[in-house]
Amino acid sequence: MSSIPDNLGPTKRSTTSTSTSTSPNSTENELSTSHSNHLNDAGNKSNDHYKSKLSPLRYKLRALCLPIIRKETEILANMQKKVRHPILDFYFAWTANLASHTFYVLMLPLPIWFGASTLSRDLLAVLGLGIFITGNLKDFLCLPRPRSPPLHRITMSSYTTQEYGFPSSHSANATAVTLVLLAKLFEFQDTLEPLTKVSIFCFLIIYYFSLIFGRLYCGMHGFFDVFTGSVIGFLLFLFRFFFGKQWDQWLLATHNESAMGLIFTPLSIIAGYVLLIHFHVEPVDDCPCFDDSVAFIGVLIGIDISHWLLNITNYLTYKNPFEEPIIVRYDFDEFGLVKSIIRVVMGVTFVVIWKTISKPVIFTVLPPIYKFIGVYLPRKNYQPTAFSKKTTRQIRSQSLSNMEGSQSIGDINTFIKGVTDHNQIDEVGPENDIDYYEMLDYEKKLGHENSSKTVQPISGVFKSRYDVEIVGRLIIYAGVSTTAVWGFAFGTELFGLN
Repeated sequence: MSSIPDNLGPTKRSTTSTSTSTSPNSTENELSTSHSNHLNDAGNKSNDHYKSKLSPLRYKLRALCLPIIRKETEILANMQKKVRHPILDFYFAWTANLASHTFYVLMLPLPIWFGASTLSRDLLAVLGLGIFITGNLKDFLCLPRPRSPPLHRITMSSYTTQEYGFPSSHSANATAVTLVLLAKLFEFQDTLEPLTKVSIFCFLIIYYFSLIFGRLYCGMHGFFDVFTGSVIGFLLFLFRFFFGKQWDQWLLATHNESAMGLIFTPLSIIAGYVLLIHFHVEPVDDCPCFDDSVAFIGVLIGIDISHWLLNITNYLTYKNPFEEPIIVRYDFDEFGLVKSIIRVVMGVTFVVIWKTISKPVIFTVLPPIYKFIGVYLPRKNYQPTAFSKKTTRQIRSQSLSNMEGSQSIGDINTFIKGVTDHNQIDEVGPENDIDYYEMLDYEKKLGHENSSKTVQPISGVFKSRYDVEIVGRLIIYAGVSTTAVWGFAFGTELFGLN
């Protein structure tokens, strides 16, 4: 039988964590009789498509890497076939969330609230830059994920399947986070009980193994993707470990006490991060990597400016025993468990309030401003928010709300629902050439029927870098980290929790 062409895409089968078999009473768990449209997934189009749209350098590098990814597929399929089990399906699908962007948004403020702001800066730096670097490499090389079939893709979020495969951002995140936490563990080992040290060390090893091996087990990445992502995470850790303190001292210092000097530092911080957005590589397919970069860059802007402001005002310097300008005072022996929980609840509430209020306000205020000054930043196949008659009191979730019938992927509520439901998606492509050509015929008919419709791209990278939604997204996520710092500092003082 002839081989299935390169642009083969997977279809979806939904399974539960307790069984991979289908249930006769549940259409949700049955293999769909009509193949989903994955022919246009990022990285899966024909070579001519990439040759015509990529620069000679990018196309040549892609051509060098693609055989490696293809060669790994059979090895990964054999491995998956030998070790796959319903319990492991559930475990690795669930633990993949521990390196997701939403998980980090939930967890990263905690070190700040418990008096470990320097740890929070370390984690934010390696994660933010890791997302930016891996996203750029994904969009630069436009390499697909491993083929399905023969692999099954097991995931709780279909959002991640929209991205290119190389390199693995999960691996970069997991490597950097694990190394940062291990470094902190060894730094404070003399203050910890032996059992506590061993427990934390074992937890970090299990965390790292679950994420790295899980990407291979779930069919989301190959060895090449995981290895490269891990190297990126390792290099980011080395930079932060050896130069992080010097970098923060230079970045947060007031180089000039004049009014011009006070203005220059925050403007420099904003300009530096905005340049990263400006020079983000543009892919040739719809890939949401750009929007992830925008979100994390917004967080970095907020945290850097917040800590700079704390540094020059000394607001927290004399409120903690270390007299450190960015450390929120915390002492468990004094506060106890109940007060500690109240502090966390208060901090989470402040962040939720900010996101709830800021979205409608920002997307109500910004579009009229754009219209007034006459800014028109057209996007490819996309109508700008500023000139749309639809409501502006919304922000896209990971850019996927531009897809017809899409859900708010990336929102905290969706993340929590996905975890509590314990569902994962088992994706597999057409099983043979007959299935494949039936899908092609279906796509041809569907394309003819919808030829008059405008196809909206998924990725924010296709729009101008300073559209309403990009600027709004930056403000919202910068506000999240600002609220986690200044909002929490004011709140603890106001309610006597400091």
